[in-house]
Amino acid sequence: MRIALIEPDLRHAKLVGQLIFAGGHVCQHFTASTPFLSRAADEFFDLLITESWAGDHSAEDVIARARAILPSLPVIVLMSAPRESQIVAALHAGADDCVSKPVSGPELLARVDALLRRAGLRRPPNRRRDVIGGYAFDAAQLGVTFRDQTVTLTPKEFRFARLLFNNLSRPVSRAHILETVWACRRDVRSRTVDTHASRVRTKLQLRPEHGYCLTPLYGYGYQLDALPPEVAAEAA
Repeated sequence: MRIALIEPDLRHAKLVGQLIFAGGHVCQHFTASTPFLSRAADEFFDLLITESWAGDHSAEDVIARARAILPSLPVIVLMSAPRESQIVAALHAGADDCVSKPVSGPELLARVDALLRRAGLRRPPNRRRDVIGGYAFDAAQLGVTFRDQTVTLTPKEFRFARLLFNNLSRPVSRAHILETVWACRRDVRSRTVDTHASRVRTKLQLRPEHGYCLTPLYGYGYQLDALPPEVAAEAA
């Protein structure tokens, strides 16, 4: 599941992100609500976790704005030493749950899983595309649309590409790639993985001048990074 995290505190955000990743989910971190709302206009998120002060707006305001874009979006609000009045205000504003900071790993993941189980009934059943970083993935057609063009991938290339984009700026191990793309077939040659990575790079134009860099990590796997606009402009 794709989870958005709005947390101005970078140290706490790193902790929450690691917990979410350990729970098998993808975490997209934002330091304020404005960039999150901009991204939510184009991409689907299964859950929002936000600090009570989201860097630029209160959680109560963020919930209303987020639900205007994603009407059924579940929301967890993080609070430091919350008073009863704060919890009541957040719940009245539409929060589904409130969690005290710093978070406890088992408790947070249990609350996340509980909300996602209920939210599974709300996710639009006819949603065919997920948009990540300007790339729209159509699972039904195995197509990826970007910069006004659409390319068709093989099933393995599609799974490989989705895995990389779901883990932007994070290393993906060969073991994880084999498990996701080749269903745990350990007999797949290293050259086969490298060939598929090369094809994904070429077909999706994952080059610095287009804002992306797909890097092989010697002895480990691959990492896809989104480059800052100024770096992409310099490369172009």
